Amino acid sequence: MSLLHVKEITLAYGKTGLFGLPRRLIPVLSNVSLTIDEGVCLGLLGSSGAGKSTLGKVILGLEKPSHGQIIFQGQDLYNMSASDRKQARRDLQVVFQDCYSSVNPRMTIEQIIGEPLDNYEIRSPSKQKHVIGELLEMVGLKAEDMAKYPNQFSGGQLQRINIARAIALKPKLIVLDESVSSLDMVTQTQILALLNDLKRSFGLSYLFITHNLEAAYFLSDRLAVLDRGELVEMFEEKEQILTSPHPTVQSLLQSVLADHPGNRKVRNVQQFT
Repeated sequence: MSLLHVKEITLAYGKTGLFGLPRRLIPVLSNVSLTIDEGVCLGLLGSSGAGKSTLGKVILGLEKPSHGQIIFQGQDLYNMSASDRKQARRDLQVVFQDCYSSVNPRMTIEQIIGEPLDNYEIRSPSKQKHVIGELLEMVGLKAEDMAKYPNQFSGGQLQRINIARAIALKPKLIVLDESVSSLDMVTQTQILALLNDLKRSFGLSYLFITHNLEAAYFLSDRLAVLDRGELVEMFEEKEQILTSPHPTVQSLLQSVLADHPGNRKVRNVQQFT
């Protein structure tokens, strides 16, 4: 059984017409279906406006679809009991693109990482500090960093803190919504390597939402391509994307340029593995 089954998801927003005319529905997602198995990273690719982040919100339970089901661990996410929904929230975590707005600037790092732990687990203060220190060290920071505030960290360091918070409850699935796109190239590489190491160490599953083919190819086991709200390609083996003739995929491949302007032909994406 799949960990996550996105089943024929359709979402349309209503827009009120002028002079009291009936509302017009604007399609955002159209009949999208995909699955994620345990220990697998699915890279969800697409250009800006393709509906990637909206699908992520639907999967997280933040945006109810017009039609379809999100089946997480065998249960319909939008038709659960309160207790089952609480458990699902524990097992389904997220790391957003904006690492700064994802944290409360008035809270210490100890409070930020400790917040989900407080919601689900009861520990002594000393044990809590020990767990938070271990989490910080797992993501390449120091245990003593827990006393600091968000403004004392770089963007890359703060994203590591967001990742530490996301893995604190040992979730089954983490939605990574453009989680490296706001970082510089060196930091992107470091964070992707960290995510890859954590996936292997803890058997994590990821939905990696991105427009960056290089990043998706590095981290993902399977790839899916979304275009204007429709799932246009699904690759069970990520290498298959390199030979796809689909125009949207070709556009993604063409966006992978050589470093020197004089040599800007499509690079072999395999070099980033």
